[in-house]
Amino acid sequence: MTAREASPAKHWIWDILTLNAIFRGLWLVYMHPPQKADFLWYFEHAQLLASGHGYVWNGQPTAYWPIGWPFFLSLIFRITGAHVVVGLAVNAFLSTCIVGLIYLLTQELFLRTSMALAAAVAYSLLPSQIIWNAVLGSEELFTFLLLISLYLYIRARNQSGKTAIALIVASGLILGFAADVRPIPLAFPAFVLLYEWLIQRRRAKASFGRAITLTIAMFVAILPVTIRNKIAMHHFVLVSTNGGMNLWQGTHTNGGYFWSWNPAINPLLHINNEIVKNKVAEHTALTYIAHHIPLTIGNGFLKIYDLYKNDVNATWYTFHVIPSLNHLMEPVNTLCNTVYYLFIAAAAIGIGVVIVRRFEHFRASLLLLTFALYNTCFFFFFPAWDRFRYPLMPLFSVFVGVGVVWLWRSMHDHAPDA
Repeated sequence: MTAREASPAKHWIWDILTLNAIFRGLWLVYMHPPQKADFLWYFEHAQLLASGHGYVWNGQPTAYWPIGWPFFLSLIFRITGAHVVVGLAVNAFLSTCIVGLIYLLTQELFLRTSMALAAAVAYSLLPSQIIWNAVLGSEELFTFLLLISLYLYIRARNQSGKTAIALIVASGLILGFAADVRPIPLAFPAFVLLYEWLIQRRRAKASFGRAITLTIAMFVAILPVTIRNKIAMHHFVLVSTNGGMNLWQGTHTNGGYFWSWNPAINPLLHINNEIVKNKVAEHTALTYIAHHIPLTIGNGFLKIYDLYKNDVNATWYTFHVIPSLNHLMEPVNTLCNTVYYLFIAAAAIGIGVVIVRRFEHFRASLLLLTFALYNTCFFFFFPAWDRFRYPLMPLFSVFVGVGVVWLWRSMHDHAPDA
């Protein structure tokens, strides 16, 4: 990148970030729905942690939901007091930072200011990514940490020795903190190994070395949570105890959350101990999968379809929970879906351009798609809807930037002379 390219980049990206902060702030002034479901749980338990009552549920230590997000919120609540609006402001700030990280990732990979700016603008224009700021979800913190981790790992691509190790260790530590928020990345180092070996074409020893370094650093960051769980709950719980429950629900549902009050269907109904419930659910799910392999495979592809089919979950937790705004759900859903489909089409074009044109650092960019593939495979067995696609949208934005600039230049190059 030339010096002449760098100057406007600094100017425009700060303008984009400022506009993001303004629009997200205005959205929170207008929209402050009552917190429901997971989001209310996060707030209440952040409040308990901030007041020194520990991470408990029904009077007992818990690890059902990962502690990362409520603990992070509790640190802020100790300073500001426990107010929902504070948590929403934190999410709006994190969302704005995500836009900046999209810019940095795109610039690092493709060295083109126009693509980096287009990627940042594309993400900024996704209505759902602003709508989500009105609820206290853990997605913003998780995605923020994930992007930093991927950025640091990509920075290590051409490094060796202590510099490479330091960058990979930093990436792994931050990925571990992300797993404390949402445990999804726990098996991602296995995909990193395949990425290094098959895509970056490193020797097996170097590939294993990088993947193992990432893994060790990640679990070092997770270790305090595991120790807390062992001391408080007297059982080895790596991060959370809801994995078995979610796996069991994944054998029963396509496109939604399953729960039955029929004891003949639900073996978890009268189990109050979350450790026992997790083990029973996991055993029941694995037994079901082993005896219904074709059905499990078919349902797996349906879950992947559910993960990508629309972009409406944000409106459910904002407009739907406010009766006076219920009538706006359908038009807002239409807007969100329309922009989302255009966004995904542009991302697909960008991915195609990157692979066909073989940009200088195109192999490094495939790390983003490696995580997208990993995340998608994860939900082959777990319940899936568009909320769980949230961390992938910034990754796709990078390729939207490529696709938009390529389309613009193609149209300009083929335009008739005036």
